[in-house]
Formats: sequence, structure tokens, C-alpha cells
Amino acid sequence: MKNFLFLILILLFSTGSSYGQIPSAVTDHARIEILAESKEIKVGENFVLGIKFNLSPGWHTYWKNPGDSGLPPEFKWTIPNGVNPDTKLWPAPGRAEVEPLMSYGYYDQLVLPIIFNVDESYTGGKEFAVEIDFLICELICIPEKAIISFNINEFNNDDISISRELLSNWYKKIPSQSQLDIKAQASDDLFSLSWENNTNNVLEAYFYPEQNGLIKYSSVQSYFKDENESKLIIERPDRKKNLESFSGVLEIVTNDGKVFSNISSVIEDVQEINIPKNSSISFLVAIILAFFGGIILNIMPCVFPVIALKVMTFIKESSEGGAWKHGLAFSIGVELSMMVLLSATFIFRSLGQAVGWGWQLQSSSVSSLLSVLFFAIAFTLLFKIEFGSSLTRLGGIGSKTTGYLNSLLLGCLTVIVATPCTGPFMGAAIGWGLSQSFFVSLLIFLSLGLGVAFPTMVLSAIPSGLNFLPKPGVWMVRVGQLMSIPMGLTAIWLAWVVQRQAGFIGLRDLFIGLFFVIIALVAYKGSADKKLYKYISIFFIILGPLFIVLFNNNTENKIRTEPSLGEVWSNAKLDVYKQTDQNILVNFTADWCLTCKVNEAVVFKSKSFNELIDKGDLIYLVADWTNYDPLITKELEKYQRGGVPLYLYWKSGEKKPKILPAILTKKIFYDEIR
Repeated sequence: MKNFLFLILILLFSTGSSYGQIPSAVTDHARIEILAESKEIKVGENFVLGIKFNLSPGWHTYWKNPGDSGLPPEFKWTIPNGVNPDTKLWPAPGRAEVEPLMSYGYYDQLVLPIIFNVDESYTGGKEFAVEIDFLICELICIPEKAIISFNINEFNNDDISISRELLSNWYKKIPSQSQLDIKAQASDDLFSLSWENNTNNVLEAYFYPEQNGLIKYSSVQSYFKDENESKLIIERPDRKKNLESFSGVLEIVTNDGKVFSNISSVIEDVQEINIPKNSSISFLVAIILAFFGGIILNIMPCVFPVIALKVMTFIKESSEGGAWKHGLAFSIGVELSMMVLLSATFIFRSLGQAVGWGWQLQSSSVSSLLSVLFFAIAFTLLFKIEFGSSLTRLGGIGSKTTGYLNSLLLGCLTVIVATPCTGPFMGAAIGWGLSQSFFVSLLIFLSLGLGVAFPTMVLSAIPSGLNFLPKPGVWMVRVGQLMSIPMGLTAIWLAWVVQRQAGFIGLRDLFIGLFFVIIALVAYKGSADKKLYKYISIFFIILGPLFIVLFNNNTENKIRTEPSLGEVWSNAKLDVYKQTDQNILVNFTADWCLTCKVNEAVVFKSKSFNELIDKGDLIYLVADWTNYDPLITKELEKYQRGGVPLYLYWKSGEKKPKILPAILTKKIFYDEIR
């Protein structure tokens, strides 16, 4: 009997506690709740309900303009007579980036206030029902539905109090009407917003349009300012929509945080939009940095094996008086490669591809071909294979004519393999150059090439400069065999890059192509006595690279490895962490960037750095640019960097990051973050 009475009491208390609970519904990835500011509904007065979305971690839903993809939530109401849904008060959106798309929406939680107008036909009913259709996305998007029926009288005082507090907090996130005098212009390719500066405290700006087709959502929004004016420039979409006016939300970032404002204006059609130049470096400085950066590249590990072969050319040619011609051919090869790579970069950009300096090494096919090439050079040096216009002739062994050609090809190869080492010395200059016109960029990159070729030109052009070199002899064969070691190590490093880019499938294709090339080299070594071997060697020397190009499919085999330490970077994740009081470090890196790998080994894999993360003193995000990633490219452009490495550090409470040096030691790193 006692047990029965106890059960009755439990049921009574359970029933009592359920009364007044906020109406809600649960879907697979969200919980939807109804908020109400009041139980009173009066004729002639507005009545407010709130729709609260609690989203699963990492999932997002959409703003009224969803951007490149998605749909905003839709509501179908069953409501009392005389009560009419009037206005949705949309809070300021955030950015949801899912490569290669940019969408606008909300992570974690959204409260959407809805204003209802109550007219004279209202008869006193308080029964409501709403059917909510919404799209919720992570890496994939799932349509979900929630149906909630409720009576306003079911809300108790606590429910009303909680609702009012939540709605009050989200009212603050609804953009107010801007007091700025906004001027909007549109050309065929660009859209710009400009306004008079009323503060020098603005760090960044971002525009969320309400109209579809006005801007290219995934494009970088470039903010410029001077003493008088702020200007935001955005690319227009391929399929342009001619609009006479616009409206949207302007996000302004200052040292004090973010401010969101509603803006609207007529749009002035213009032939061309003037792009301000507010770079931190000048043209002259960029030219000088490029030249001296090119000189320094000659001693970097990327370039050294190739330059060492060039020195062997001088030793061979110094006794015959032809060294200066080889130096000239080498320099022409360097400058030609610079022009070709820069032209290809601008062509890809004009086609809408977000590419930066080093894009060629983001292809596992290119990395595989370079690995095979360096292995072939190492193989011929080690086993003393000498043949006409062969790979060893890149070192200058053979007839004059083919020797000059191979000096030119060696200059081309130098530029290709130098790319991973340009970041530390050339990041700012390359980034600035790529943001300019093609002609200005060309001058910057020709200056870089001149720096790379300068030591070779001087050494080859001044006869007295060759006097210190030893005379040619048998010892060169031994030196050549010794040089096979750095060549082989370079080939192994590039093979590791291939494995990181395309997994073991890409590595398998590389080894098959390499096997064909080895057959070719072995066959050629024996071709002096048997002419058939020569034809076999020609066949397989063509088959090897051809197999790699045809079967090493970089698109299908592309993989993305998780960082061994830290988290994968995204702008959305970074925005979340910026709201905390923690220090943040973002590492823009690539597996083919030797400087990046050295910095990581010295600093980011140290015990002291790991302790910073374990103690919660640092949030560490890794932006891996090993494979093509347009979002990372755009972020590099935002900080006027043409490549990696780039290290951004946000000290707790600061809105603007500090750019750390490209070459790090433990001392430099900890001095910078103090």
C-alpha cells in the first residue's frame, strides 16, 4: 500500500512539472523550441513569438539569403483568426565555408523572433501550430521538419521569464539601421561599397547581401581605407544580375569587436571600379626583396642539388672558355620559367581558380614527375651513365650545343624546385605582386629570377671568378657520385610528398613510372653494343612519365590528412574560438614546403609547445595547403601572402592577428607570443 501511494505521488509530481514546459520538437540534428514574451494577445498590438533552434555541434542552418547553397527555414502557421505573421527579425549571420562554397547562416543556436500583427477580427483564440521545414548541414545537408502545437496559456511565469531573457539577448544580435552614407558601384566584374571614414579603428569589413546574384559569395572581400574613405570590393558572379538597388548587412570589425548594420542604397553602374593600393610595401621594396630573396634561394635545400650540378658545368667549361654561354643559357631558362609560371597563375585566376605561388606542387602528378627526374639524375651520376642529350647532360657533360640547351633546362628546373623555399623570403613580395596587374607582377617575378640567376651569371661572366675552381679530371666522376646523394634524397622527399597528397595509390603509380625509367636507363647503358637496347630505352623513358600523367589522377586520389597536433583550420571554427579568451595560432603549411617542415620540427613538435596546448593556453589550428584548397588560398591573399608558411597569432582579447616571422626558432616564437 505504501509503495502504491509513493507511485501515485511520483505521477502527480511528474504531471505537475510537465505543465508549463516550453513547447518543443526534436529532429535528428536539432531541438526546436517556442518562446513567448507574453500570454496576452491584444487587438491593435504586436505579439512576439520566438523560434529557437538548438543545433548539433558542427551543424548549421541558413540566413534569409543562404549564399552559394542551402535554404532558409520556412514556416507554415495555423493560428487564431486576426493574428497574422508580419516580420521575421533575422539576427546577423555568420559564414559557413564548405569548399568551394560560401554560405550564410548560423552554428550551434539560432533564435528567430517573429512579430505577429493582431487586428480587429481577433476572437480570443490562443491555439497555435507551426510546421517548420529547414535545411541543416555539416559536410552534407539534410532537410528536416518539426511540427509543434501549443496554447499560449500553457506558458507559466518561468517560461515567459526565460523566453523574454533569451529574446532580449537575441534582439541585440539583430542589425540596426546603419548611419553610414553608403555609395554602391557595380561594373561587369566587381561590386564596391564605400563610405566616409568616421573612425580609424576599422580592421576588416564584410558584406552579406539580401539579393541573390549581386556578388560572388566565395570571393575574397577586399577592404581598403585611407584617411577619408573606406572601401569594400567584391567580385561579381559569372552570370550577372543587373540590380538597381540592394540591401544587406555590413559587418565591421574593430578592436572592440564586431558591429552589424543594415545597409541599402541605389547601385551606380560604372565601366571600371578603382581599386586602391594600400599595400604595406611599395613597388620598389617588392623589387628589391624579390632580387635578394632570389640570391638567398641559391643556398636553400630546395635549390642546392641543382646548383651543385651547375657548378660542375663551370668546372668542365672553364678550361674551354664557354662558361659564360652556359651561364647565359641558365639565366634565360630561369626567367622563361618565371614568365611561364606567372602567366599560368594569372590564366587560372582569370578562369575563377583561387591559386597561389606553388600551385604546380599541389598536383601529385607534378610531384611524381619531379621525383622521377631527380632519381634519374641520381642514378646516372651514381652509375656513370654518359649519353648525348641525357639527364646527366644537365650537369654539362657532352657536346656544346646540347650542353647549352641543358643549361637552359636546368634553369627551368631550378625555378620549379625553388618554389617550396620562396615563402620565408618572398611571402610579402610575392603576395603583393600577385595582387597587382600582370605587367607589375611580371617585373616582380623577373627580379626574383634575376636574383636566382645572379650568382651563376657573375661566376660565368668573370674569368677570374673561375680561377678558384679545380681543373677537370677523374675526380669529377667521384664528385658526381657524391652528388647523387642529395639528388636521391630530394627524390625520396618528393615521393613522401606524393604519398601525403594522393596516398598509397599515388605512391604506387609513382613507383610503376619509376620502374619504367630504371629499365630505360639500364637499357641505355648497354646500348653501346646492342642498338635494340637504345630503342627499348627510348620507349620506356617515354612510357614512365606518360604512365604517371595518365594514371596518377590527382583529383580522384586526393586525400586530406588530419594534423598530428591541433585541429583542422576553417574560418567558421576560427570565428568560434575568437569569441573565447584563449590565445590562437593558425599555421598555414604544406608538406612540400621545406621551411614549414623545419619550423614544425623545431618549434611545433617540441615538448614546450605541446605543453601549451595540453594546458589549454593555446588553440592550435592547421591550414594544410599541400593539395589545392581555394579557401586557404583566399585567406593567404587576405594577408597579402603568395604562399606558405604563414603564422597568425591572436593574443587573448585581441581582434587583429600578429604575423609571426616565416623562419622560426623556439626563442623567436616565444619572444613573439609574449
